[in-house]
Amino acid sequence: MKKITTKILTLLMVGGMAMSHTANSQEFGEIFKGGTADANTYLEAYTKSMMLSFNNGLGSGWYNTAKTHKLLGFDLTATINIANIPDGDRSFDFNSKTWQTLELESGSSNVLPTAVGGPTTSRLVIPAGTEIVPGSGIEYEDDVVFDAPEGFDVEDLPVVGFPVPAVQLGIGLPKNTDLIIRYASDFGAAGDDGSFNIFGLGVKHDLKQWIPGLKLVPFDFSGFASFNRLKAEYDININDPELEADGTAVLKASSVTIQGIVSKKLAILTPYVGIGYNIASSSLDVNGTFTYRDTSTTEESTVNDPIALEFSGGSSPRINAGLQIKLLILTFHAEYAIQKYNTFTAGVGLSIR
Repeated sequence: MKKITTKILTLLMVGGMAMSHTANSQEFGEIFKGGTADANTYLEAYTKSMMLSFNNGLGSGWYNTAKTHKLLGFDLTATINIANIPDGDRSFDFNSKTWQTLELESGSSNVLPTAVGGPTTSRLVIPAGTEIVPGSGIEYEDDVVFDAPEGFDVEDLPVVGFPVPAVQLGIGLPKNTDLIIRYASDFGAAGDDGSFNIFGLGVKHDLKQWIPGLKLVPFDFSGFASFNRLKAEYDININDPELEADGTAVLKASSVTIQGIVSKKLAILTPYVGIGYNIASSSLDVNGTFTYRDTSTTEESTVNDPIALEFSGGSSPRINAGLQIKLLILTFHAEYAIQKYNTFTAGVGLSIR
C-alpha cells in the first residue's frame, strides 16, 4: 500500500521547514489498516510534540526592544524560531487498553518514538479476524505484522524542534504604538500538491506615557499582544489495489501572545525582557474519500474524512530575555524564551526610528 502517512508527515514538514515538501518522513500507512480510530490515536501521539513546537515557535520573535517607533518609523525583520521538544515528549507509551485493534508483537518495547523519537525495533500487529473497516464485514485472514513508525534521528542535535520562519514589518502609529505584520510562505515550493503560509498581527504600545512619574525612569516599558496563524495543506491522491484516496490534509496552528516588555538601550546594545502568557491551539485533519479493498475478495468499504485531531496542552506562561545589536539601521537580535517548549530565536533586520 502506498503510504498515506507519508503525505501527512510531508505536510507537517512543509509547515515546519517552509521550503521543502521533500523532507524526510516516515512511511507507516499500515497503521491505517487497523481502522481510522487507531490511526487517529496513533497520529495524535506521534505528532503532538511536533504541533506544540509549531505553537510555541509562533509565539516568539515578535520584537527585540520595548521601545516603539516614532510616527511612520519602521523596521523590516526576518526571524527564525525553534521551540525545543524535551526528551520526555520524544516518545510515548503503547498502552494496550488504548487501542481497538493494534497490538505489540511479543518481545517489542512498549516505548515508541514520536516524530522526533529516532529509530525503534518494535513491531505492531493487527490480529487476524480484524475488520478492515469496522462494520464492513471485511476481515483480515492472517495477522498483519509491521515495523512501528520511526521518528527523525535527532540524537546529535543541540535543539530539537521545527523551525518557524517569518518576515515582519513594524510601523510606528500615533500614541507611541507599533503595528506589526508577520508573513511567511512556501512561495510555491510545495508545488501543485500543497501550500503553506504564516500570517500574524501584533501591537506594541508604550505604557510609560500613561503612568505618572514613570516617564523619567531611564528604560522603555511597553505592552504587547499578537495573534499568529500557520496553515498548511497537502493534496492526497492514492490509487493502489488496497487503498484509493482523494483528499486533503490540513494542518492549522495558532498562538495568541500577551506580554509586558522592558528594555534599556546601552550604546549599540539593547537588552530586553518580556513576561506574559502564550495561548496555543492546533489541529490536523485529513478530509476526503478513502476506499479500502480486500484484494483477495474484491470487497471494499469507504471512509470519509478519516482524521480529525485537536491538540491541547501548548499554552503556558512565558518569560523571554534577549539582546539587540544595532549598527546604524542594521539590527541583529537573539533571545531565549522559557515556556511550554523553551524557544530559541534569532533575527536580522533594518530599523528606522
